[in-house]
Amino acid sequence: MTFGGDNASGMRRRIAILGVTGLLAANALLLVVEPGIALPRSLATYFFGPKLIRADVVLRDGGSREFRLDQGRLRRQDDSSLLLREADGTVVAVPVAPNAAVRLNGRAATLADLKRGMVILTIREGGAAASEVRARSQ
Repeated sequence: MTFGGDNASGMRRRIAILGVTGLLAANALLLVVEPGIALPRSLATYFFGPKLIRADVVLRDGGSREFRLDQGRLRRQDDSSLLLREADGTVVAVPVAPNAAVRLNGRAATLADLKRGMVILTIREGGAAASEVRARSQ
């Protein structure tokens, strides 16, 4: 037997989950575009820091825009792509745009500067090649 209170509680929980999901999606774009107006650093670090494996973010911005973030250890690279092994074991090939911004430990770099085993975060819009590559040595 179901009582009215149980349904209302479930509905409130679903609304709360949807609200948090929307907030996190909006913050992902803010972290990429304008870090200064994103959520407080501790929450941003929790969701988009070292624990991140991958994220798909869809935003309404004069239409629908989708961003894909992949983070993993570099297995292999060439002039136009990176092969990453993500923390859950997924291996993903990420194409990289010729004009992509590459940063290694916060400094400008090139794809040739990246070494096997480094932790790499790639940012791409939709199915396009990555426009940004952030790497850190471990």
